[in-house]
Amino acid sequence: MKKNILKATLVAAFGLIAGFNVYNSQKSDVMSDLALANVEALADDAESGEDFTNGTDCVAVWENYTCRGKDGKLYSYSIPKANS
Repeated sequence: MKKNILKATLVAAFGLIAGFNVYNSQKSDVMSDLALANVEALADDAESGEDFTNGTDCVAVWENYTCRGKDGKLYSYSIPKANS
């Protein structure tokens, strides 16, 4: 009798855990408007790259170079537009 109760308890616990996991996996995470705007801004290369290049006469690069912009400021990770 005790073995049957233990088996039934284990089956019920397993079913409860499985059901809880299925329920949690069906929830959808919604991005906030701010997070979505940040993703869109990072994905839009034309907006950020051209504005930076036109405003400073420097081009962004992955290497650690420095460019002095036409405004006199130093910009890290960029090279002069003429060298690109």
